[in-house]
Amino acid sequence: MDDNENRAYHRPVWNDDGRFYYEIIPQAKANNYVAVCLKPADKVIPVIFIPGVMGSNLKNEDGEVWQFSFSSLKKWPLANAKKRKGLLDPVTTMVDDSGKILNNGADGKKFPSRRKRGWGSAFYKSYGEALDRLQYLLSDDDILMDNYFRKMQLQTARQRFTGVKIGDEPAEQVLTEEDTAHGHRFLYPLHVFGYNWLQSNADSAVLLGTYIRKVLADYRGRLAVNKVILVTHSMGGLVARHYSENLNGQENILGIVHGVMPDLGSPAAYRRMKTGERGVTGMIIGNSAVTLMPVLAQSPGPLQLLPGKAYGPGWLKIEGGSSHQSLPVNDPYEEIYLNKTAWWRLCEQDLLLGDTNGEWEAYQDRIKLDVKKFIEELNGQYHPQTWLFYGASADNPSDAFLTWKERPVLRPVPVMGYPEPSSPTYRYDAGKTFELISAGTPGDGTVPVTAIRTTSPRIRGILATDVDHEGAYAVDPMDRSRSVYSDLSDALMFTVRSVVKIVQQVPVP
Repeated sequence: MDDNENRAYHRPVWNDDGRFYYEIIPQAKANNYVAVCLKPADKVIPVIFIPGVMGSNLKNEDGEVWQFSFSSLKKWPLANAKKRKGLLDPVTTMVDDSGKILNNGADGKKFPSRRKRGWGSAFYKSYGEALDRLQYLLSDDDILMDNYFRKMQLQTARQRFTGVKIGDEPAEQVLTEEDTAHGHRFLYPLHVFGYNWLQSNADSAVLLGTYIRKVLADYRGRLAVNKVILVTHSMGGLVARHYSENLNGQENILGIVHGVMPDLGSPAAYRRMKTGERGVTGMIIGNSAVTLMPVLAQSPGPLQLLPGKAYGPGWLKIEGGSSHQSLPVNDPYEEIYLNKTAWWRLCEQDLLLGDTNGEWEAYQDRIKLDVKKFIEELNGQYHPQTWLFYGASADNPSDAFLTWKERPVLRPVPVMGYPEPSSPTYRYDAGKTFELISAGTPGDGTVPVTAIRTTSPRIRGILATDVDHEGAYAVDPMDRSRSVYSDLSDALMFTVRSVVKIVQQVPVP
């Protein structure tokens, strides 16, 4: 009798402790039964996703404040400036991890539930589907085991884009068969570090360190290496870098993948302060300076997205008749952010509400102690295994610079295509009307290409692609004709590949 006739394959069964065993029914020796126990990868390398600004759910002692839910969102469109300032206070808010989660039980007992891994702290509208897809791609080795039970052999996602280049990227960024095979030897539970994006990113970085240590402790005995991989979105990259490079966190991090990080800051932070947020988000958080400035002025996190000295001079231009001015000349903090008198200053004291003198003094301290110190100390600091992608498309016009341009004096009704005088993009000085105009330069719609540092000996891989800032980790590609993997965006593909490249440092278990 051919042993193959009585050969049977057995999948591993995972218990509540994340360990595996096999369920085999004993057979008589005479039956020549052969049980083939398929051994899975069992050593863990945790991956922690860090959202961007407005990307974590927040609550105060009265309940949810910032969450993608009907009860949370319905309160915002009609909220006045004072109410918004009270609700979005960095001192009284905290992370809310009760948000919606896609496919919470999809990972079985191999990992703790997605709820326990912090997925409920992520703003569902921005990250719900993306987190689910990212975990699927990091767990695609299940396909290899399924191949033992079917005639047609399938490839994992990582196998399908092995050897494939995105655009004109260098060959060393492309996965080899050896890279892919090595990457399949490990498990990658995806965690989410939600944080209070209103508070200073330096404070969030301290909490990130605590969270990383907890995650590592939870997998004690299962770890392939006593380190995690960080995947960040936008401002989350600043939190990760500060922890890694300025708080001695590098020893706990195997590598970092950054998506659309405003490395040098972005003039969009100035625009947001002066005119409010755009689109649906603006209806919620504030679509004018009147409603949004009181919130942002008290919030170190969003202020730390402003351009620092490394961004360079002249990103704010004032063009009025025959006069032209480009700022900053040397120091954006003194010339723009702390300027109290010029009409184009960042912060308008009379919009801060409450005791305006006290509010202004608190704002000044915030700029000097929280914002300037954080931005300038972080400049040029990267983990030695840094991989990043950014938006570089002209189809996503961004604010490489901003211009206050003099316009004809507005009348009470729209004339010549200009909006009502109450439009948030207009300011008035000495009888003149100025409109704030975006440069419309290539980027991701928020962060311009000029905000990205692309050269550093610590940056191992980089991808310039067509990606929207908020939807940087979106499941579907923006341009299917350009994607090398038909149902996956180039940015998400780059992210997974970068994780696999980072893991090449870890020896085979």
